[in-house]
Amino acid sequence: MLDMLLCIIPKINPDAPTVGPAVLKATLEKSGYSCKVLDLNIRLFREFEKHGDKQYFFENDRVFKKDIDDNDFFRDEILTKYEYVIDQWMEEFKLLNPKFIGMSMLSSYSRAIATILSYRLRHEMPDTKIVWGGAEVTHRTKQYLDNGMIDFYVWGDGEQAILDLMAGNYDAPGINKDATQLEDLNTVEIPNYDDIDWSQYHELKFKKPVYVTGSRGCVKRCTFCNVYEIWPKYTFRSGESIAKEIITVREKYDRETFRFTDSLINGSMKAFKTLLEGLSEYRKTYNDDFTWVSQWIIRSKRQFPEEWYRMMKEAGCEEVEIGMESFVQKIRYDMKKKFTDEDMWFCLEMLQKYKIPSTLMMIVGWPTETEEDHQQTLDTVRKIYDLGWATSKADDGKTPLIWFSFANTLMLDETQPLWQEIKDDLDYYNDEVDWSYKGNDLETRNRRFKEVNDLIKELTGQKKSWMFMKKEAEIQNKLTEVA
Repeated sequence: MLDMLLCIIPKINPDAPTVGPAVLKATLEKSGYSCKVLDLNIRLFREFEKHGDKQYFFENDRVFKKDIDDNDFFRDEILTKYEYVIDQWMEEFKLLNPKFIGMSMLSSYSRAIATILSYRLRHEMPDTKIVWGGAEVTHRTKQYLDNGMIDFYVWGDGEQAILDLMAGNYDAPGINKDATQLEDLNTVEIPNYDDIDWSQYHELKFKKPVYVTGSRGCVKRCTFCNVYEIWPKYTFRSGESIAKEIITVREKYDRETFRFTDSLINGSMKAFKTLLEGLSEYRKTYNDDFTWVSQWIIRSKRQFPEEWYRMMKEAGCEEVEIGMESFVQKIRYDMKKKFTDEDMWFCLEMLQKYKIPSTLMMIVGWPTETEEDHQQTLDTVRKIYDLGWATSKADDGKTPLIWFSFANTLMLDETQPLWQEIKDDLDYYNDEVDWSYKGNDLETRNRRFKEVNDLIKELTGQKKSWMFMKKEAEIQNKLTEVA
């Protein structure tokens, strides 16, 4: 009998498996337990692809966003059409006959599939224990434990918790209770991807990607973010440990682009420097051109001088995703994302100089955002194009070094520290999208969102991005609901 079957639950991007199940497989097998990983996400993507439905993995959130009971489209359309896929999975589960089935859930987009699988398992394999884990698991998961849908949930780091489950230590930290963290991430095993068929993955932006985790948590406490719920303390691995994993996975599985899952890669400057030195040395010694991408934070020129950007390039940095959030300094300070305009422009200048592309992740509609702030956002976008840092024409043959990700207006809910700051001054609150703070209402935010995306479209001469089309659909749906 198999001890643990770990399933990657849809939906996530179909370009690579999540790293968590591979790490847990290595952890379990080192301790003498048997484990198999099934990537149900890529299997479902390929089925959607066969039937011409793969857009649901990229453009249409409503398919996966909610529980089945709240999702008529998923229940009545998608589940009916693809019930045969669930049937196939259930037959495979029965053949493997595991003691535990662990469902790795990266976000709320995993909830619909996890729910239907748990329901089927409860009725068809009652002796198998059902475990939910991953970033989607929080204190809100307790309702699924209370209604009998699952046997356990693991909140926070799972490496020790999964061993406690195997040993029957069900009262251990992190199991059916508040999140727990590993004190030393250097003890985390190198992921085991032996169950993965890499030929099945659908490359999106990067060549042969694979995920790697160098840290957990964040050094910042931005008021719109709830990362602190999962990892209250920022912890990180040594640069030597991360480099060892990258090199091992590179050599064993022929991966070429390493995508860090970290909220930021440059939280510990000491570890980051050691990582850059280790990767640079390996790339030079073996003439290897593998690359990596990550999120990171803007630091001051004093903390992060020009030399660091040169080291990043030599170490194979292909792109950084920057949580810029706003081009307005006072708004960033409201967010507790405290870097100055001077820091911002120095960072962008250095990335241009060393030809490191960047994606600027932005938020439209911060509660205190004014029309003057919105105009500054538009002016800054124009300035970046005028500087030639982003491609200004669709057919000029250049690759832009800066992309803008104005993907959403601000979503506001009770999990954010921001909620506690402004809840008493809200004009009204219908849901996370439809709220108003001192006149900053949904209509105003949607107008600003449209104006900034229209400007980018004008400057690039390109069609709307899928993110903007998705947002337009969300706005239309909201208007329909209101009507």
